[in-house]
Amino acid sequence: MNQQKIAIVGSGFLGLTLALRLSEQGNQVTIFESANEIGGLASVWQIGDITWDKHYHVTLLSDSFTRKIVGELGLENEFEWVETKTGFYTDGKLVSMSNSLEFLKFPPLDLISKFRLGGTIFYASRVKDWKSLEKISVEDWLTKLSGKKTFEKMWKPLLKAKLGEAYRETSAAFIWATIQRMYAARNSGLKREMFGYVRGGYGRGVEKNGGHFQTKSG
Repeated sequence: MNQQKIAIVGSGFLGLTLALRLSEQGNQVTIFESANEIGGLASVWQIGDITWDKHYHVTLLSDSFTRKIVGELGLENEFEWVETKTGFYTDGKLVSMSNSLEFLKFPPLDLISKFRLGGTIFYASRVKDWKSLEKISVEDWLTKLSGKKTFEKMWKPLLKAKLGEAYRETSAAFIWATIQRMYAARNSGLKREMFGYVRGGYGRGVEKNGGHFQTKSG
């Protein structure tokens, strides 16, 4: 294969990983980044002696591609794994929903709504044709599957916390991808859900990955 000169716009994890794969094939890669530092959403703040991720990130056991690239960077043993708990702040109270029993007791929803919510998650985990979901709004899709009450009590607060009012313009493919990822984590061979993070933050991975390439600001 003849060596090619390739430019990549953006030095986030995707851009850096793409550059790594292309350089492994013998290509000359230059990354263009408009910010003063590399990393994109995985970049960091420096607050005194503390390095802090600018954006919240977490790795699941089912995130095989992320774990593979972190392993290639020599940081696989730097993962810290923590068992997670789930809670909802609703009607002025913080309510735990970390297991099946707590789910059945969850006070904001009646029994039918709980079954519809569980059915929505199970159905979404089985959907394969995600492209068709890009034509449907996330609100319409979730309301149809879970019901209006469940959407207002459960889905809408979660969507607004993540996307703000932009959730109104978001397709159902967004929540499908989220459910697929979380459902896979729950079925990764363990009976509990584990969240992982790299000790010292993902900026360590960015620094190691980005060190291979010529980066230009633009």
